Amino acid sequence: MNIKDIKSDFKNGKLTKPEFADKMHVYHSVLFEFSERLAGTEIGKIEIEDGKVIFVTRQTNFHPGGVKFYLDIADKRITPLEAFNFDQYEQEDSEMLYSLVNDGDTIFDIGANIGWYSNHLAKKLPNATIICFEPIPATFAQLKSNTELNQSQNIILNDFAFSDTVKTLSFYYSPALTGASSSVNITENDSMILLECPADTIDNFVAKNNIPKLDFIKCDVEGAELFVYKGGAATIEKYKPVVFSEMLRKWAAKFGYHPNDIIDFYGNFGYNCYTSHGGKLVPFGRVTDETLETNYFFLHPVKHAEKIKSLS
Repeated sequence: MNIKDIKSDFKNGKLTKPEFADKMHVYHSVLFEFSERLAGTEIGKIEIEDGKVIFVTRQTNFHPGGVKFYLDIADKRITPLEAFNFDQYEQEDSEMLYSLVNDGDTIFDIGANIGWYSNHLAKKLPNATIICFEPIPATFAQLKSNTELNQSQNIILNDFAFSDTVKTLSFYYSPALTGASSSVNITENDSMILLECPADTIDNFVAKNNIPKLDFIKCDVEGAELFVYKGGAATIEKYKPVVFSEMLRKWAAKFGYHPNDIIDFYGNFGYNCYTSHGGKLVPFGRVTDETLETNYFFLHPVKHAEKIKSLS
């Protein structure tokens, strides 16, 4: 029985007022349990409106907090819930990401999902330009809603993917797990919805839009990262942005490559690979079967010498 049914039973005389109050109190007590459990998590406030639940982040030592996100009842792994369930969202890597960006930067958020990083960056860096890319229509709608909710004026939204060529990509999407959307059915879930989405290349986009600089790339596209980078080789060579990339062996294998191929790709431009531990950049060599890390940073030893020195 839910709240709607309980209230209906009371109105229809099936419950006495004391019985009704007892049943409702079970639900009311959950509100207080959430309030007690917020402490120590990245979520500082929960707002409830007509038909909407909004999680508001608290200030941390690396982002300003106060950023709002709508929850989606269908997605049990949506980022704000992850931040509450596990206390912090990717704390180690997030701290490094926010340490590597500067106000005034041009930032690409590729695979922006619902805008967790973009909206925090927009508030932390009011003079930065954050350009988001999210091809899944339903997820893009959430990204747009969250951006409007936070009145993030320095975010530019794009509803297409990046790849190594201009094409139409098939995407596998599940409303229950939007973060696993990919152009390959990486979860091998038969219930995934098949969509077609347009894809451009970074190089084409930068040229068409006269992007004068690119300082930082965050790329999390569930296994297709190498193809995104190949489509941006000229841009990466010219602007040498800092890159924050997810690299998982199991997802890369679905696309027929190994994470070390990404390391080699950036090595061709003189980049070094790092992981983040204890707030420091730690040089990283090769991904092996024993590697536990899933997120990596690529920095150029000359272009990013000061950042490397200060964070090593």
